[in-house]
Amino acid sequence: MIRRMFEEGIALKQKYGEDKVFDLSLGNPTMEPPPEFQRELKRLVEHPLPGMHRYMENAGYIETRQAVAEQLGKETGVRFTRDDIVMTCGAAAGLNVVLRTILNPGRRSSSFPPTS
Repeated sequence: MIRRMFEEGIALKQKYGEDKVFDLSLGNPTMEPPPEFQRELKRLVEHPLPGMHRYMENAGYIETRQAVAEQLGKETGVRFTRDDIVMTCGAAAGLNVVLRTILNPGRRSSSFPPTS
């Protein structure tokens, strides 16, 4: 289905014009990153952080998950911790986590051990 959506995006661009179709399938963003991203990327290239090229925990960087938990708490009024958050690369990985959670209620995946 994902591939068909990608192909449909190509067909719609041909039919209506590239400027009228926003193709977000298969990681095809239609916007350039903001200037702040470019500056930070340059800073990291020029001054790499120790260990920045190592693998992260399966659930994602602790500080990123903590920041997401805090922001979700502000937006929803619900208390989240970093252990409630799993970062994924793409929709397929996210759907995997969601479906495993729904299909195995009360059971923590061995792929995402507690970090606290």
